[in-house]
Amino acid sequence: MNYYTLLIVAFCCAYNFSLGQSFTYMEDSKKFQANLQSIAQKTTTLKSDFTQIKHLNVLSENIESNGKLYFKSESNLRWEYTAPLDYLIILRKGKVTIKDEGKVSSYDLSGNKTFQKINEMLISSIKGDLLVEQSDYKYEFKESLNSFLVIMLPKEKKVQEFLKSIKIYFLKKDYSVEKVQMMEQSGDYTLIKFKNKKINESISDQTFIIN
Repeated sequence: MNYYTLLIVAFCCAYNFSLGQSFTYMEDSKKFQANLQSIAQKTTTLKSDFTQIKHLNVLSENIESNGKLYFKSESNLRWEYTAPLDYLIILRKGKVTIKDEGKVSSYDLSGNKTFQKINEMLISSIKGDLLVEQSDYKYEFKESLNSFLVIMLPKEKKVQEFLKSIKIYFLKKDYSVEKVQMMEQSGDYTLIKFKNKKINESISDQTFIIN
């Protein structure tokens, strides 16, 4: 499995959440962006449970996984899959470390600009600070009764080869990320839904180190 596929399978998220919700274009997107950035700047840590559903066109059934997410400034991210299999991914100091069935592998992202941008996008989408790469994505802003929706359309050809769009859903009540959506050009997708979120609680640095 190449590194692009690995990152996509691990992190990308896609599903049509518009069912049951009527989204219209945001009346005041600048106010939304200002509020979002203000809250993101105050977010130093995040803990959350997640459910991931991977859809592959070649399979008749979706693949469902569960796990825990840990984020800590600056750019420390831990994805821990706990069911049905144990699988761990850590992003820290420009490196991605993977533990799969007891085997640990590490890859340096600093030498690859595309990997760096994927990493930045992942951190930004989890933290809620989505508007840092205006030159790399075209943005659309929508809202429903209970949610905000940001649609990100990649501009770079290399990213467009595997990524069609990203949709980030925020709860209006606290601007926290509710769902993240990324559609691959092939039509495959991965859905991740966040729940039991805890913001700005203490997280040890050891959380982002694989022993």
